[in-house]
Amino acid sequence: MKLNVAQLRRTIGGTEKYTASEVFPPIRIGADTYAFISPVEVRVAIANAGKSLLVKGNINCEIEAVCSKCLKNFPYKLSFDFEDEFIPAENALNQDDEAFIFEKDEFSIDERIQEHILLHLPMRLVCSDTCEGLCPKCGTDRNINSCRCVDGDIDPRLQILSEWNKGV
Repeated sequence: MKLNVAQLRRTIGGTEKYTASEVFPPIRIGADTYAFISPVEVRVAIANAGKSLLVKGNINCEIEAVCSKCLKNFPYKLSFDFEDEFIPAENALNQDDEAFIFEKDEFSIDERIQEHILLHLPMRLVCSDTCEGLCPKCGTDRNINSCRCVDGDIDPRLQILSEWNKGV
């Protein structure tokens, strides 16, 4: 998403709004790949605060995720607000650590959008609250079939902990 802020930079206190629907390439984090099912919808409002531009916006997208319990693909929707501060390169001498520098009157915020999406992904993606996952012994998908494996095997090093609550 390219932002052209030439007019806005001349109007302190002014604001401009932008809306975009863009197709992003898949995002890779280590062995995990998150592909976008549909275009990423972005709405932003930019305010000229004098020496910086404040960008407030909203991102809506849907990615193809893998359930961490049953290992099946499922669509995962994200919708969140974000806020960033951009400082022109000529004012960047006393830059805030959380602000971003731009050099021209037109710049892209695609990288920031992808970073915000990554930051809003949960640590573990689960297809539903009722997902039973895979049996750790035989690998059966417990959402489809039940297995006859017994969950009673306890690591001998942790055996003492299983008796902790029995005396109460």
